[in-house]
This record gives sequence, C-alpha cells and structure tokens, in this order.
Amino acid sequence: MNSKTVILTILIQLTILVGTVKSQSNKAIDLSGAFKVGDTFVPPETVKLMRGSLKTIDWKALKDKVVILDFFDTFCGTCIAIMPELQKLQDTYPDKVQIFNVGWQDKETLDKFFANNSFLKEHKVNLSVIYADTYLKNHFPHSGAPHVVFLYQGKVQAITFFRQVTAENILNLFEKGTIKLPFKNDFGTIDLSEERNTVKNLKMSVLVTGYQDGVPAEAFSTKQDSVTGQFKTSIINRSIFRSIISTTTRIKKSPFYIREDRVVWKVNDPKKYKDVDEVGEAWLNENAICYERIDLQRKPDSVLARLVLDDLHKLFGLRSYYSTKTMKSLVLKRSAIRKSTAPANGKGPIYENSGVLAGFIDFSNLFPPAVDLVKSKERIQISSFNNLEELNDQLGPYGIEAVIEDQNIGVFVVEELNQ
Repeated sequence: MNSKTVILTILIQLTILVGTVKSQSNKAIDLSGAFKVGDTFVPPETVKLMRGSLKTIDWKALKDKVVILDFFDTFCGTCIAIMPELQKLQDTYPDKVQIFNVGWQDKETLDKFFANNSFLKEHKVNLSVIYADTYLKNHFPHSGAPHVVFLYQGKVQAITFFRQVTAENILNLFEKGTIKLPFKNDFGTIDLSEERNTVKNLKMSVLVTGYQDGVPAEAFSTKQDSVTGQFKTSIINRSIFRSIISTTTRIKKSPFYIREDRVVWKVNDPKKYKDVDEVGEAWLNENAICYERIDLQRKPDSVLARLVLDDLHKLFGLRSYYSTKTMKSLVLKRSAIRKSTAPANGKGPIYENSGVLAGFIDFSNLFPPAVDLVKSKERIQISSFNNLEELNDQLGPYGIEAVIEDQNIGVFVVEELNQ
C-alpha cells in the first residue's frame, strides 16, 4: 500500500468516525418541500447528466426499476469509498436497479474530480451522475453526505444511510414492492425529557432510551434550556461503547488511538456494546442508546463527564478503564543510521516527529499497534511503502528501525461487573 492509499484510508476512516461530511452550505434549510417516505415522487423536468451509459433520464421508463439517488460530495471520503460497491451493484443488476450519483457541483469541477481520482479509475467507476443539482437536494434536504434515497413504482420508498445500499435490500424492494429501512433525517430533533416538564422542583434526573429513528447521532454535548435554565447533557443514537469512549476522553485525553485490537473485552458478548461486525444502522436500530441528564446547575466539563460515565457504568452494569497488555506491536526503535535505497526517498508526507509518525501508522491499521520508543523531535519524511522492509529502508537515514515484537502497551478495558 502506498502513502497516497494510506492517506485515503485514514481520511475515509476519519469521515466514518465522525459520521458524514457536512454539506457545502451553512444557510438555513427549507424543509417545507421535502418529500417523505411514502410520497409520490415528482421528478424534475430536466436534469444535467454526465458519465454512465444514459444520455437522458426517462423517469417513467425507470418506474419498474429500483432507482437509487446517492447524494455525494467530492470532498467526502466515505462517498468516494462506496462508489466501487455501487458500481458492482449496477453492473450485477442492470435490469433491476438504476443508481445515480447526485452532486451539486458543476460539470467542470466534476470532470476534473473524476479525471484525477486514481481510486475510482482503478475500480472502473462510471455511474451516471446528475450534476449541478438543486431540485433533488431541495426535495431530499440533508446536511451530510452520503445521503441515499430509494425510489420504486413512482414512490419514495426509503431515505436512508449508505450502508443500506445492498443487493439484499435492492432485491427485497424489487420483489416485494415496499421496504422499511432506517430513516436518515439530518434535521430530526428529540426531547427525551418531555414528561419531566410536569415535575416540580426538579434538581437532577437521568433518562436512557433505545434508538430514536430519524434523529441524527450526537456525541456528548451539554446545552442550557432557554426556558427552564436547566442544563441538558445528551448522547443520541450512539453505541454504549462509543458513549463510554466519548465520555472518558472528556475526563482525560486517551494516550493512544483506541483501535479494535487495543480494546480488551471482559464481557459475554461485545456485540451488545459495539458494532463489531460493522453492520451499521441496522445494528444501531437494535442496540444504540439515547442518554439524557438534567442538572439544575452547570458543572465543569470534567466533573460532568465523570458523572455521566458513572451513570453509564451503573445503568449497564459495566466498568471501563485504561490498562496495559503484552501483545504484538510495531515498535519504533533507535538504530544505526543507514542509507536508503528508495528512489522516492525525500518525497511524500512529512511527519512532525516520530510520535506523529507512529500515530499515523497506528491509525492506518496496516500493522499491529504502533509504539514510539524513539521520542524523536526530528521531522520525518516517508514516501510510498508496501511492507515493513520498505518502511524500514526509508527510516534508515533517521536512525530508526520498525520491528514487530511483543511489547507491553496501553489498552482500554470494558468489563461486565458480573464477570
């Protein structure tokens, strides 16, 4: 894997971690013309079309196919990452589905994007693209991409998430005529505390529910109610594990990137707490939580985070903590200075120090967890590499060697109290 691929992987993973990429505009969204699931789809009179095999769109002729509108942005890593899978679905089921990428940018911008994107060219992505769109975006408003719409038999069948674009869902809709998928609504709101409004002299309360359909996920946040003056701390539609992590890092920043192999599960079934199999919204629908805490007075962030973490631990019978474990690791060590044979040496990304380099290697998941024993403050420039030997060849001039060996490293433990 070369350095460009590493960077793309990191960008895609970062995008997924935060959810979706925000829209290009911060202006207020008019929701009055939004289509809803079950509505008759009124197509635009004309669209601007590029790429793919279609020259024009005959919406009536597409009535008997599942039509998927995939709203994307060129700066959205997840949008780019899923395009090869969309292409495979289009190629596999051309008589049952028609997939359109829908973008707001002009043709010149998109032509340049597709011409210069080696990842999409390598995977032979050539889906039909509706460009310079305003009509569809206005009727399917969203603040984050990817944003996906399923149409069939002239009706809006689903407004959902990118992970729902699967062969199974396409075939189910095609054969059964209807389908129920998790609802993506970037503007949905929820107030878990409505029933508390009748309680007098409320000082503090905690409420936890399951997944709330049509409400955007939200990490740990605290807001003051303008009417009651109370302070509401919320976590919306997040896994129990992600809720614990986001709360823990508010108490103290994690000393390492908490990747999957740095989590020690002392529980009967980790799948209750984290989407281990990366199912997506279907898993969240069954297992995600919404947490809300009401306090009369504002508390310092670290104090509040400790209270929230204590709530989560007690409610779910857990405890979580940092610890150490001996495991295979990629260890950066001092070594004799060696001459590099890499032709591209002196090119590529520049890392501020050895710790930053270790962090990027760790985040990429190319090797076991990375540990920096060098502690160098020297800038390190590394170009493309495909394996540990090539990486070490370029580390030579800096007097650094990367070795895979057992090392006692930091881990994050999630433990059920009944274990």
